[in-house]
Amino acid sequence: MRGRGGTPLTLPPIGGRASFWIAVGLIMAANVLLPLQDGLTKRFIEYVPLAEVLLLRSLTVMVLALAIGRTTMVRRIVRSKLKRTMIVRALVMFAAWTSFYLAMRTMPLAQAVTLYFVSPIFVALASGPVLGEWPSKRHWVAIITGFIGVVLASGLVRFELSTAVALALLSSMLWAVSLLMLRSMASEESSLVQVTVANGVFVLATMVQLPWLGWDLSWSDTYGIALIGLVGGAGQFAVYEAARRIPAHVLGVLEYGALISGFALGYLMFGDIPTALVTLGAVLVLTSGVQVVLLENARAAHALMPAGELAAVPVLPLAPFLPPSQQETLMSKATHDLVVNYIAKYRFPFPGQTTWPEGYVTTTNAPEQKSAIPTPAGEHYPDIVITDKTGRVRELGEVEMNIGPDALPYLKAGSELTDNDTPTFVKHFFVYVPAGQEDVAQKLLEDNGISYAGVRGFTVNADGTVKIVPSVTKGDPYDHQVTDRASA
Repeated sequence: MRGRGGTPLTLPPIGGRASFWIAVGLIMAANVLLPLQDGLTKRFIEYVPLAEVLLLRSLTVMVLALAIGRTTMVRRIVRSKLKRTMIVRALVMFAAWTSFYLAMRTMPLAQAVTLYFVSPIFVALASGPVLGEWPSKRHWVAIITGFIGVVLASGLVRFELSTAVALALLSSMLWAVSLLMLRSMASEESSLVQVTVANGVFVLATMVQLPWLGWDLSWSDTYGIALIGLVGGAGQFAVYEAARRIPAHVLGVLEYGALISGFALGYLMFGDIPTALVTLGAVLVLTSGVQVVLLENARAAHALMPAGELAAVPVLPLAPFLPPSQQETLMSKATHDLVVNYIAKYRFPFPGQTTWPEGYVTTTNAPEQKSAIPTPAGEHYPDIVITDKTGRVRELGEVEMNIGPDALPYLKAGSELTDNDTPTFVKHFFVYVPAGQEDVAQKLLEDNGISYAGVRGFTVNADGTVKIVPSVTKGDPYDHQVTDRASA
């Protein structure tokens, strides 16, 4: 949408491409640091009780985080509304690491790491229903490619199941749960706070075991495990920061890269020589990661393209589901109004929808302004307004041609005005943007604490047909459906 004075809105200076590449760099760092942590830990747990290693390692990270955050962070932890969620997530992570290290005692590091990273499959399956972040078709191609690599590299094609394999798979499921929880909290709590709480829980969970285990670490072992804590703490922080910038299923696929580091460390530290199948699996895993990087970079690049540049491109496949023959026309008010009225006609309600409440009325403010709402910046006319039979506003939709921070006053006001009568208790507020700007829109909403039920991408073709494809659905899963009258 254009600004209320007719000036095109600008995108946030950070977001889209820049934010994505920061996340890629963070994950690449984590993909080296965390396998290195695991490889060094494997050396110690061969003769030191696992609880002692985890206690000292977690205590090192917690003390360092407290030294950085100081009293300000402690007060934030005490006042946080997410304390219970962070504690539960930490317990899930503790169970995941315990299962993983028990598996590592009796299996090669490369195979243990490979099985651990089956987790992106679980993340991709759950990220839509749980977070409203639904993988696209191309994401699924990358995920399946990585999964085939996991199967080959792990040796499971020979069905050599064992207790160690079961423990490694359990750890991958638990890690997937913790990653989904991390993503759900990423925009509401800082990474340093979450790292501190997680390692504090690990410290308590391992300390209760000391009366039965005793404490007999040498000074050299203590020093070595503390250094592992520094390595692992940096890796944790990198993952937490990446989770603030990219969807869970993208994060999960990029974490496949840790397999490559795991293989290299297994060879250098323990003499584990990868077989031909392991090598082939690693190549497929690397291919899946590159595929996701290229896909997300292309989407982020288009999200940052000014509207004027879009207008100059006659054929531009902004979204992975579009064939090259479709043409985007995203620059004019006429196009904006066309999209608004199309959405109102075919999505409020959907054709054949039986759950649409009786007495609900859908009104559009395009091209004629009919129904206004108050905002701190003055009166505003939302693009789509749904009222009940009493005249109360229940749902709102905004079509943003080039979303940016200037839209925040009326986006916040619109969200707050709607009801939260949804299965997940988010506001009945929907934002529609040109295909390719979905991630930018989602980040803008979440970074500013704006509750919403869905973010959708739209395309307008040369023949005037419109296509709506959901990107994120946090309200009713029923709303997560494509609208494409051209192919109906």
